[in-house]
Amino acid sequence: MGRHDLSKLHWKLEGWRPFWWKLARSAGSVPELGPFEAPVPGSVQEALYRAGVLPDWNAGVNSRACEWVEHRHWIYETVIPAGWVREGEPACLVAEGLDYSGWILLDGGEAGRFEGALLPHRFDLGTRLGDQKEHTLTLVFEEPPREQGQIGHTSWSRYFKPRYTYSWDWTPRVVPIGVWDTLTLETGCTREVHLGRVQCGLAEDLSTGTVKAEVECLKSSRIRLSLCDGGAELAVREMVCVEGIGSIALDGVSVEAWWPNGAGVQKTYAVCLEVVGEDGEVCWREERTVGFKRVEWHACEGAPAGAEPWICVVNGKPLFLQGVNWVPPRTCYHDSTVEEYARLIGLYREMGCNVFRVWGGAILEKEVFYRLCDQHGMLVWQEFPMSSSGVENYPPTEPEAIASLSRIAKSYVERRSHHVSLLLWCGGNELTERTPDALPVSYDHPCIAALKAIVESDDPGHRFIATSPSGPQFYAHAQNYGKGIHHDIHGPWGMGALSGGGFKDLEAWRGYWEVDDSLFRSEVGMPGASPLEVFERFGGGVKTFPPEGDYWQHTSAWWTQWDRFKRLVRPLQGEAGLCAYIELTQKQQAEAYAIAAAACKARFPRCGGFIIWMGHDCFPCPANNSVIDFLRNPKPAYFALREVFAGRDKIGLG
Repeated sequence: MGRHDLSKLHWKLEGWRPFWWKLARSAGSVPELGPFEAPVPGSVQEALYRAGVLPDWNAGVNSRACEWVEHRHWIYETVIPAGWVREGEPACLVAEGLDYSGWILLDGGEAGRFEGALLPHRFDLGTRLGDQKEHTLTLVFEEPPREQGQIGHTSWSRYFKPRYTYSWDWTPRVVPIGVWDTLTLETGCTREVHLGRVQCGLAEDLSTGTVKAEVECLKSSRIRLSLCDGGAELAVREMVCVEGIGSIALDGVSVEAWWPNGAGVQKTYAVCLEVVGEDGEVCWREERTVGFKRVEWHACEGAPAGAEPWICVVNGKPLFLQGVNWVPPRTCYHDSTVEEYARLIGLYREMGCNVFRVWGGAILEKEVFYRLCDQHGMLVWQEFPMSSSGVENYPPTEPEAIASLSRIAKSYVERRSHHVSLLLWCGGNELTERTPDALPVSYDHPCIAALKAIVESDDPGHRFIATSPSGPQFYAHAQNYGKGIHHDIHGPWGMGALSGGGFKDLEAWRGYWEVDDSLFRSEVGMPGASPLEVFERFGGGVKTFPPEGDYWQHTSAWWTQWDRFKRLVRPLQGEAGLCAYIELTQKQQAEAYAIAAAACKARFPRCGGFIIWMGHDCFPCPANNSVIDFLRNPKPAYFALREVFAGRDKIGLG
């Protein structure tokens, strides 16, 4: 048995004009760039930045000088040490995240082709590595696909490479290439067994649990399933799994319930699956962290007939869902560190959050994110990889696109459904019909229907919703209050035109929320400028005040609010003017978020939850809706929301 972490090897990176690397041995070609040191996982861009080839794309408008990276082939190469694989033993390369497409070479010969950033890949390398010699492993990444940024047509989506990196209103275009998740070499019987879905259930008594594991075996194997609490084995079962896919379960196990942040203890366990050889020795082992909770969804008090339920009941206790929309810690998600995830999730725990909506324009969040959410009591609303596109937000209808998205969805479910933090699956962000009023897409859409069927079949213990907002209206206009048409709603995102009508001042904003009748608010925003330190460190030497011109247009054109504050600030110059502007916008952001959150929470159980857009910056935007800046420091709005979320009025948290 063997499982080798390839991130521990020494990797080098080379840049080539497309396909010139194929002539390297026959024509003596050399790379255009490199070789450079390259961490794995990691993006090509980060390796080039460390080598001094790229400027810091986080500074000023430097990202424009980095876009040429997309037009090369990039080669990662390492040497597999002699002796890693025993003679005659088969080996398999397992890659959880290769972004986006290319080839696997072993000693210069093609061993496989990969495509798809959001799918794991397995490559059978045969027994060649067992000759006790060194072998060269090469990953060749071709140019990334032409995907849409924020503005485009959702129905044209085909590649499902995370779209936010192609530019959004809070990050510029930096399209990452490279290895973004774990890379391992599996040998021996390790490659002959695959642990699929692991699902846990909790009985109404909140003390009896069940575990079911799906296993795929290449040959008949004796498998052993156990549930452990620390070093104590609580339950165990053995059986022979014949070739193919089978399942094994543990029933009636005495367990403790897992609770969301603020409601109780986050108790977790370990599920362990082992393959036992004829001699009784364990020749394969895999472990997953699990927990036990019961979730029911009840109708909001006074909800219109037929409205979807938006009161989340966890372990028999109604819970007001309060949290943030989550995006990866960095634009190049390949380079996000465990420390960054821990810092951010710890801040949100202290803020009083109990839910993250993992936005559909990004990734299936990494295993470490889910593991930390399990530990900190953060429920996860995970979206499948679709998002609005500005021009048209209609999901694709072509069978090939739906089939591709379905494969991704099945993989998402298999890899993450065991986490006790998982709350629900969602078809994607802001998907709408092709109607003048852009109503949220329904379950009848063929793409949404396919995703719904996958969740119902593969993960019936978790809820599926078509999109966010799920409607029936996208946005809540005050003139429509009282009509029973505001269920799951997005917006407003500020005081001005982008908010969907505009607010004269905070009193008008307060009045809007005082009469709100929405059942759930899954995205509410209010912009505020980053602190002065962000400007000082990432201004890039360009003009940062007043908030207009190249630097601000680069990522924050929608969020400057200059029209609202220029009368007060324009007489000031330079840093003094910038500081005044920062103070005014941050104060407004804090007050506005607090007003909206408090109003929604006060209506519980007529309103089921409140989630802001967005939690943190993955790029140092001069202004944005985030409450944690790019340096991982809270803005005043963070503390204002903490007073509402974790203050004395602990509705559903006590």
